[in-house]
Amino acid sequence: MEFTVEKDRLLNIVQQVSTALPARSTMPILQNILFEIKDGKMTLMASNLDFSIKGTIPVESVENITFTLPGKPLLRILSTLEPTVLNISTSGNLTKISWGKSYYDLAGQPPEDFPKMKELDGKNRVQILREDVLKGFSYTGFCAAKDDPRPFLNGILIEVEDGEFRMVASDAHKLAFYWKGVDATEGKIEAIVPRNVFDFLKGSDEESVRISQDGNNLSFEFSDTKLITRLIEGPYAPYREVIPKEEGFVFKCEKKELENILRRISEIVPTGSNLIEWHVGSTSYILAGSEFGEAKEELTGDYTGEEMRIGFNVRFLHEIVRHIDSDEILLHFYDPHQAVMIEPKKTEEMNYNLLYLLMPVKLE
Repeated sequence: MEFTVEKDRLLNIVQQVSTALPARSTMPILQNILFEIKDGKMTLMASNLDFSIKGTIPVESVENITFTLPGKPLLRILSTLEPTVLNISTSGNLTKISWGKSYYDLAGQPPEDFPKMKELDGKNRVQILREDVLKGFSYTGFCAAKDDPRPFLNGILIEVEDGEFRMVASDAHKLAFYWKGVDATEGKIEAIVPRNVFDFLKGSDEESVRISQDGNNLSFEFSDTKLITRLIEGPYAPYREVIPKEEGFVFKCEKKELENILRRISEIVPTGSNLIEWHVGSTSYILAGSEFGEAKEELTGDYTGEEMRIGFNVRFLHEIVRHIDSDEILLHFYDPHQAVMIEPKKTEEMNYNLLYLLMPVKLE
């Protein structure tokens, strides 16, 4: 059986589905991409058992066939190849890819060994701007835990309800909460999504993405590609209960100045604790000291409230400040033992809401 396909078109779809290829696996079939040609369309699928991606492109073929190819070698071969038309022929588990006088014979695995992709019923579906999901991930993803024994902390909570889209992530030291109004008025999504599936959204240039939930599975779908993932078991912690309802004592400062101070002072914080001491009041400054030396940085800002001395992990604080996209930021202080709330200063151009919570570190 033989067919032709443009190299660039094939490469684009291989790049998208290869996001699902596992770094390593005891199942050889999972290192392969499944190809299914039927009625002039070629569907590619990759899976790591946690999530699967499939994409479809048209091909010139008069026959229907299913085969597999080793995913990562195929991706590397296509990535360095100039634009051309590829001739592809299959015989058993061997597939020949040729152009001009060059060819590669690639050995695949039996296609019947490839795991079936679950199809969702599509009853619970919303449509969201792709940019809104990616923006939410950029503001929240870094706050999710890595390998925490509490599984829900390793994922990102997505909620869509009553015309509002929300994303939440936390590692119990810091929390990010992003929300904005959307046009989706039907359907309801409440899902704890693995962090690594969001790379799939970067591979498309479509304006909107369809999100469907069916029990413990969620899909992101574009016109020619779809990702289906198993969700992380919940429930998620009641995050709204920890968000302060009072404004507290507000410190307003230039984001860039604070970011630069935190970057500099992080060079001499104690190894392990990353501790800094922030004195906030009529004069505000940050202290740090370790075997590398001592530092004091004065910080310009507006503050009306009680004088306070509070400790922070400088790495966590710097990470939060660095992710905020505004010229000024607001820090809401309550007491030295309560989380500080950090948010961008709202502007007319800002069509979303964002806040962070950061737990303090006990000072001696």
